[in-house]
Amino acid sequence: MDESKFYHAFKWWKLAIFVVFFIAIAFPFQVLAVSDPNKPPLTFGVFPRWNAQIMVRNFSPLAHVLSQSLGREVRVETDKDFNSFMARVRAGEFDIVYLNQLQYVQAHQAAGYIAIAKLCESPECTISAAIVVRNDGGIKNIADLRGKTIAFGDRNAMVSYVLAKSVLQAAGLPQDQYRMIFTKNPPNALFAVYNSEAQAAGVGSSVFSHPEIVQRVDKTQLRVLIESKPIPQLPLAVRRDMDPQLVNNIMKVLLQLHRHMEGVSILKKLNADRFEVANDAEYAMLKSLLETADAGN
Repeated sequence: MDESKFYHAFKWWKLAIFVVFFIAIAFPFQVLAVSDPNKPPLTFGVFPRWNAQIMVRNFSPLAHVLSQSLGREVRVETDKDFNSFMARVRAGEFDIVYLNQLQYVQAHQAAGYIAIAKLCESPECTISAAIVVRNDGGIKNIADLRGKTIAFGDRNAMVSYVLAKSVLQAAGLPQDQYRMIFTKNPPNALFAVYNSEAQAAGVGSSVFSHPEIVQRVDKTQLRVLIESKPIPQLPLAVRRDMDPQLVNNIMKVLLQLHRHMEGVSILKKLNADRFEVANDAEYAMLKSLLETADAGN
């Protein structure tokens, strides 16, 4: 082979190596396991933090990556409201669950689910409860909320109700000094105060960064009146009888997502930037708060 032909072939060889390397980096989850039709699908339950359609849409890309990596189908399912979803959790219907902190404590106690990861929506991987009011609503401080209407998420909403109510109590506003209304899910509590259906709302501190809120709410018309101390972010848990190797494989996928282009895109749909390792102990610390919160079932 003459020198020009050798150089030309060498250039194409280098290009091919680069393409293979790029594909491996950009699409790391594409062929990690051979699908086995004899293995039953894994059911991935996600609580209705938003409406069911949004939750299934946002979590389906993650389920797809898990399916490819684990070599078996992963199906995303949710339910119409918190109570319906938790009835299925208590019955052990889901193999993997994404749920709030209160639901996790209940799921661990009732069905033995074990936290393995938490979805981080902030650099600290924590979330706080915020009491939000309209700028033009005449509410200047917590005392101004006496006798007023405050909107909360479902009674099983850890941040939007349990934690939000506790911060009001600590600030000198007990439950019997305001009127409570409950919305179908926590974001709707924010819409309630935005639309002047309530004078305040209990929400999670991350709600303002969610695309559904950004598109529908003018944040300049709202302000945070008070905010709670942070607690760990929402967990992802698995059945206690799940095969340890399968649990390990799931964790590998979750913890590596933010290191790759496809994973970053998936996390963006979840309004997050990474998963971190979680354990039962950090959520068990919340039990005393839950026991005094009258959180409902």
